Order: sequence, then structure tokens, then C-alpha cells
Amino acid sequence: MAPSHSAGVLNPRLLTIISGIAIMLGALLIGKNVAITIGKKLVPPDILKQNLYTLCYYVNSSIYIALAIFFKVPIATTHMVTLTVVSIGIHTGELNSQKFFDILKWWLFTPTLAFVGGFLFEKYIYFRLVDFSARYDIEKVRNVFKFFVVASGTYFAFSAGANNLANSMGVISVRFDNSYYDFILTIGSLSFGFGAVLLSPRILRAVGEKIFKLGILRASVLQVMEGTIILFASILGIPVSINETITSGIIGISCAREGFRKTLTKRYILTIFFFWFIIPWIALGSGLFFCWFLDLIFD
Repeated sequence: MAPSHSAGVLNPRLLTIISGIAIMLGALLIGKNVAITIGKKLVPPDILKQNLYTLCYYVNSSIYIALAIFFKVPIATTHMVTLTVVSIGIHTGELNSQKFFDILKWWLFTPTLAFVGGFLFEKYIYFRLVDFSARYDIEKVRNVFKFFVVASGTYFAFSAGANNLANSMGVISVRFDNSYYDFILTIGSLSFGFGAVLLSPRILRAVGEKIFKLGILRASVLQVMEGTIILFASILGIPVSINETITSGIIGISCAREGFRKTLTKRYILTIFFFWFIIPWIALGSGLFFCWFLDLIFD
């Protein structure tokens, strides 16, 4: 919902309530696919069922997600939790390396596609659409765009729920048979929606204000484009970063509008890049440390 906030359509609290409901629906209807990937396809379920490794998963992942909330950075939470599972797989010697490399390809593909899409839209399409809409009553056009930006943000939030629910519920799901999946997804989606309403306005304001002021038209197109990318990955069961995808699109628009140098030297952008490209691998290392440490204590 950061583009909707950047466009000044609704206040952050109302936007997060709407997104929370959409997230819950996406999680319930499509979230199972990615949860299965996190819980069963990277590391054998019998490994993740062990209390020691479940504890490692949640402790290690939560540390970095809490840091992101504190610094108001749209961190790639999917990277944190997936790499924690990878650290468990490396520690136990049970990692499905092929599946991990398939996921890594998507981690490179999705933000790149979002960045290029945002850049090309701003460079070659945006002003043509503005000229076209100028033929009609400005107030009517603006009202249509206001509706569309919230609708497209809701669509994107639905896609987010379909993918990022696996961050929290993928490991829990392996402890139950398939008949309990709907119950697990319901609990997870309620928690997901509650977290969105309670904590996400800080990040929403930061992303919507500190990178680039989008406007209604840019926000609408960006959310539809990014939501479609995420939804496609979710259907395939690939855990990808929601935050990284939407933020990459905003950065692409900013680069086209303000130039690469001005955009990429902003302090907030540099902070984002640190959390995207450095922190995940630190999370992998700390995950390995927690596995070793907990093994040592409980043995």
C-alpha cells in the first residue's frame, strides 16, 4: 500500500486495514503452495519438525524482521526466513541445493523485472497516458484513478498474502497432515493481517515518502504490475520478496525521473540496499550459529 500512501489517497491506518483483509484472503486461497515449498521442499520435513530447529528458525528470522521494523526498511523477509531454513539444511547436510538455486534465480528475476518495468513505464508510457487523460474532465479522471490505486493496492496485498504467509507458517505446517492446512493458514492469515494493521504504517510511510512521490497513475500501474509478478510466483510455489519487488519498481521510476545518480545515492536507498544484499547472508551465518549453539546445549 506504499504507492497508495505516496499518492495521498487514504490515510496509512485505513490502507493497512484494507491490506490486512486482502492479505488474509490471499493467504487462505493461495498461500498453501509457498508454505509447502518452505516447509517440505528445501529441507526434509522430519528435520524441521524437531523442536530445536523450529526454535532456531523463529529466533533467527524474528531478529532481522524486528531490525527492519525498527529502521523502517522494507526488508526482504522472505530472504531472511528462507536462508534460515537453508542454514538448517546446511547444518544437517540435508539441503535440497537444486531447489534453493531455483529460488535464487527468482530472487534475482523478480526485483529486476520490477525495476525495469517501473523504469520503462516512467520513461516511455507515463506522460502519454497523462496526455490521453487530459482530454477528459480532470476531476472525473482523478476519482477513477483514486479508486484504481486502492483497488490495485488491494490486489497487490492479496498477492503478498499468497506468498509471504509461508514465512511464518511453512515450518509449522510440517507438523500436521494435509487436513489441518486450512486451520493453520487461517491462524497465520489472522496474525499476518493483525501485524499489517499494527506495525506496517511505519514502513508504509517511509517507502511512500522517502524514495519518490508516485502520484495516483504511477501507483496504480506499479501495484498491478508487481502484484501480477508476485501472484505468478505464488502459484508456482516460489517464495519471493514482496517488499523487494514493490520497492524495486519505485526505485525504477525514480531512476527514470530523477536519474540513477540522484536516486541511488539517497541515504535511505543505501540503507535499503544494505538490508537487501548484506543482511540476508549475515542471517544465513547467524542461522548456522544458532543451529550449532542449540545443538551444543541440548546435546
